Amino acid sequence: MPGVAAFPVGDIAFLSLLFNFYGYYLPIFLYAAWTPLALYEVSEDRLSSNSSKIIWTLFILLVPLLGAAIYHIFFADRIHVAVRSSMIFGGILTTVFVLTYLSFSL
Repeated sequence: MPGVAAFPVGDIAFLSLLFNFYGYYLPIFLYAAWTPLALYEVSEDRLSSNSSKIIWTLFILLVPLLGAAIYHIFFADRIHVAVRSSMIFGGILTTVFVLTYLSFSL
């Protein structure tokens, strides 16, 4: 069959392919989950001033994953602690696990 030898899919291990996929897309997924939630919480915070809301919004948007993670860990209070910690620390641990696996598999 022509073209089969040019792309040997059978030689790629499933776990390697899966973790390479997650290693590439996981930061994008985390950014898509953490950032809108952090921005929503910043906008709904009634006790802070407009200048602090602008500063937090810029920090969350300009420092992509770290800004939203810092906001959720230290300043967010609308989401329950268990949900917030599983969301943030679960994402961080999953990223560390995937990157560790990828570093040993290469």
